[in-house]
Amino acid sequence: MALFDSIDRRGFLKALGSAGAVGALAPQRLMAQESEPAAKWQNWSGNQTANPAQLLFPRDEAALRNAVTASDAGLRAFGGSHSFSAVVPTDDTLISLEAMAGLRQQDGERFTWGGGTRLAMASAQAHSLGHSFLNEPDINLQSLAGAIATSTHGTGTGLTSLSGQVEALRLMLPNGDSLTLDHSDGDRFLAACCSVGALGIVTDITFRHAPAYRLKEHTWTLPLREAMDFVEKEKDRFRHIEFFAFPLGEKAIVKTMEITDDPEDSPAREDDNELLELVSKLAMHAGWLTPSLQKLVTLFVEDSTFTGPSHTVFANRRTVRFNEMEYTVPAEDGIACLEEVCDTLRKEDINVFFPIEFRYVAEDDRLLSMYHQRPGASLSIHQYFAQDYQKVFQPVEPILRRYQGRPHWGKLHSLGRDELAELYPAFDRFQQVRKELDPQGRMLNAHLKRLFA
Repeated sequence: MALFDSIDRRGFLKALGSAGAVGALAPQRLMAQESEPAAKWQNWSGNQTANPAQLLFPRDEAALRNAVTASDAGLRAFGGSHSFSAVVPTDDTLISLEAMAGLRQQDGERFTWGGGTRLAMASAQAHSLGHSFLNEPDINLQSLAGAIATSTHGTGTGLTSLSGQVEALRLMLPNGDSLTLDHSDGDRFLAACCSVGALGIVTDITFRHAPAYRLKEHTWTLPLREAMDFVEKEKDRFRHIEFFAFPLGEKAIVKTMEITDDPEDSPAREDDNELLELVSKLAMHAGWLTPSLQKLVTLFVEDSTFTGPSHTVFANRRTVRFNEMEYTVPAEDGIACLEEVCDTLRKEDINVFFPIEFRYVAEDDRLLSMYHQRPGASLSIHQYFAQDYQKVFQPVEPILRRYQGRPHWGKLHSLGRDELAELYPAFDRFQQVRKELDPQGRMLNAHLKRLFA
């Protein structure tokens, strides 16, 4: 999340000091980290952990087949561990595809990648070969198999999620059989492109990439109401458009990206993570400062541009941990829904410093995609990892549901099978494929049983 990329850091810290905010708490308390015993597996934010009976790292398809057929116990796979929902934890067999990474084949614009390939690696290598992903999210730590499993996405009214970009894939079933699937395979393919890992293990993925392109990013601030009006009016004019809403400060950071012929690369982005960590801790311990901190952040964000190859402009390095809930509502209802969410956070005086990220994504035909047959507006609500996220998510989730929001599979939500079946038109079609390919339900952990069983 590109929160502070354009901020005047020196000016911001000076203003904090003038306001007495930095001295509100001792620095050693602000930056202290509570020590916890290391788990065998945990996700990026630390809210999900697991102690599986075995943790395996197969190096090839044969080793993976041996792993999945060695017993009848449950199976789960993990990639970059960047999901906040409990899609990974299991007490049985947990499998990493980290060793099954790299470019498998290139045929013109069709690139086949190992499922364990990190998006950052794939996008950089594709660029070196003269190609780019059609679109990318702003965090690129995910494995490609994990990213398509949850319809990970960027922003742009004419651009689909990564799941929508898949041309073909190879899927290993719980019985050890492998299927190579493409559009000709109908619902099997459409289910496997966004499956939450409930069908089997995706070992290879083929994308159709675009010729390599460069992007120019423009970032600036607006009052929140003006940002809402601007983005709603101009959403189809830019290839990429999004904004970060600060409800308590009633400000917003707006970002657009367009393809450019400008050959000059901007200097590398400054690392703002230490500053973001400091401000997040300050807001957590001194909640009365949060509205002022939100206003102060936007006051010191400079109107700026950043230019470079697409994969370097899309990506942002984020080390400050948070937990996240994301729902996608119909595109035409996005701003109205966001207004209600912001009003609720203000009226209930909920202490949350992180902004709400608002993005548009094109519709697709993947069965469990949040964008199935419906272009969407995605609202991502974040809370600093050390704070109780339920205090934010519980009052907001009913609003998102009233707007027929579909939850992101990798983000926190409270819905079960019955509610999901009402929201996802192709839910029953997915269930039919799932029962066919995994009749024993070996790919279902406790969380997925709640979603599908």
